[in-house]
Amino acid sequence: MNVKNLTISALLATIAFASPGFATEKKITISVVGFTADGKQMLVDMNDSNYGRGLRLYDVETGRPAKKSRLIEYERSAKVPTFKRYKRRYKIKDPGMESMKSADKKMAFFAVEKGERLVIAVTDYQRLGKVTDVELRQDKETEKRAEGRLKTIMWTTDRKTMVLVISQKMKGQFTSEIDTLHYVQFKKDRISWVQADPDLAGAEQRKKGWWPF
Repeated sequence: MNVKNLTISALLATIAFASPGFATEKKITISVVGFTADGKQMLVDMNDSNYGRGLRLYDVETGRPAKKSRLIEYERSAKVPTFKRYKRRYKIKDPGMESMKSADKKMAFFAVEKGERLVIAVTDYQRLGKVTDVELRQDKETEKRAEGRLKTIMWTTDRKTMVLVISQKMKGQFTSEIDTLHYVQFKKDRISWVQADPDLAGAEQRKKGWWPF
């Protein structure tokens, strides 16, 4: 699967500590407002606990802010008119859809931490499969990895593009919880399916190491 990390660089600024014993928390939540008709760009809503709220247009495939786009700051009270104005300006025609299941409801997606990566997995209720994986952030000093979880999945209406909303939480003196977006061009025939051993069951399956990720 083709995966691109959609880095929200405009909001990832360095925060200074007020005193040696004071730990500052940083939390950035992001969501996809909608897509252009061709699915090549999307409007992203960001809420930074230290810098406030903002909208920005992103190129889906490159994972970078669209050319000449800028961060549009807004107050909570102005959310509705701001969204309306910039959805019209950037021609956001496809509202997309949020779902952790396939269009036919026959497959469900979830995530599993595996070492340095967060594996995005899928089940058709008979098998397990791997869609892709995402590297977890690492603290340069402690070398600890962040805790990752799949918050939700946004799709274009035609279900050809999926955007994973992943939260990564890093604990320590400086605690941060940051959402990131990851693009996947989804095709069922690219899923790496693994069939469980029919002679083993439940906990014994996992103990034997059949877990495919």
